Amino acid sequence: MSKIDVTDESFDGLLKSADQPLLVDVWAPWCGPCKMVGSALNTIVQADPTRFSLAMANMEEFEQTADKLNIKATPTLMIFQNGEEVARRSGAMIKSQIENWLNEHLDR
Repeated sequence: MSKIDVTDESFDGLLKSADQPLLVDVWAPWCGPCKMVGSALNTIVQADPTRFSLAMANMEEFEQTADKLNIKATPTLMIFQNGEEVARRSGAMIKSQIENWLNEHLDR
């Protein structure tokens, strides 16, 4: 798996079945920085699809889960390993900043 769209209904099942780290990008269609981050993430996951799975969570279809996870801003990136959140970062980032953040939190 490399990229999947996730909703309130599918998140728990995806989290439980993930066999590699799961990077969740919580975004909104009206959010300019979200488009930049999403594009960078697509490039990163395509370059190494076995490193992590990318779950794209449109805030409009992820509202209840976002509330449970205490997400206050878009874009918000979260890394889950073995069903547990291990890292979170909110706000706009360029590709190199995302890569550095991933390198800090994902085993190589």
